[in-house]
Amino acid sequence: MADDEMDTRCEAENLMGLTGVSPFPLDPSLAPLLLFDDQHDGEATGDGTIFLYSIPKRQLLGRRADGFGGHRYWLTPQGWALMLHLESHKSSLWNPSTLERISLPLDQENLLQAVQSGRCLLSLKPTDPDCVVLVADLAHPLIYYCHAGGNQWFEHEHEHGKSFKEGLTTLGGRFYAYNPCKRQIVTLEFSPYPEFSTSGKLEDPSPVGYTMFDCGILECRGELFVLSFSYHGISVRHVARIVVHKLDVSKGAWLKVDTLGDMVIFYDSCRGYGASLDALQLALRKRDCIYFLMSDDKALYVYDMKRGTTAMHNPGPSLRDSLVPQFLFPSASI
Repeated sequence: MADDEMDTRCEAENLMGLTGVSPFPLDPSLAPLLLFDDQHDGEATGDGTIFLYSIPKRQLLGRRADGFGGHRYWLTPQGWALMLHLESHKSSLWNPSTLERISLPLDQENLLQAVQSGRCLLSLKPTDPDCVVLVADLAHPLIYYCHAGGNQWFEHEHEHGKSFKEGLTTLGGRFYAYNPCKRQIVTLEFSPYPEFSTSGKLEDPSPVGYTMFDCGILECRGELFVLSFSYHGISVRHVARIVVHKLDVSKGAWLKVDTLGDMVIFYDSCRGYGASLDALQLALRKRDCIYFLMSDDKALYVYDMKRGTTAMHNPGPSLRDSLVPQFLFPSASI
């Protein structure tokens, strides 16, 4: 039986058993997951109704998620969610795996409310008082941030909007973005205020022979990786190849990566962030692969590094085709 046929059968069987019981706290063996919410960039629908799809189990989970109701939220690659209560404007970090909640400053000036499209990352473990909670506004060259032990959200305008739209990651307490046009890495660190710096011009990591490609940056095994998504012709619906490079800091150059070994990469190309995880610890059926999402598409795509092929997995025919999911990762130490 083909993978997509098996996914469809499993999903149909699972739908029959769906209940109103909240799936939180999450069973660690279910992660990572796809989170489907018929909302706009994290603003809850009001009743907290979502769908969760377990990637390792290929199983659709319950539809009631009390933790998200009445909030705007931003999922992070570290497994935490930044929560903003719509009425009280209280903000917090919430761990769907343990239900742990860490209070953050009140959004007194409605800074987070104003974010049209954004992504959120943490610089360190949220229990570290030096942890910076960063929200990058993708519609404007603005960042919003607070310190885990602080008492205020701040707004900061910058000149690296293009880089932040391409992707954002964190490593060693700093944030990194990559600008493929200028071939530079942008570093953002807080001491305690935001300071931006750019690297020298790097060689172009994009593969030759393709007319269109997109780049994404993420941390993998304590190093900076760049993914180059190459497309057939002018269509961005068919990924022909994904080329992976890592940064050699000493040489200031990109080194091609041919295999991820037991690691797998998850990359959300719609929102520009990802994570690398150990396939064996997650009991995933495939390793040395890149799992990725595409715009206006509910499907999960899996690129096999060794074969150079892409498989598509349908999480369920009952889900609207254009309903783009988000990755919900297990909590990880940074």
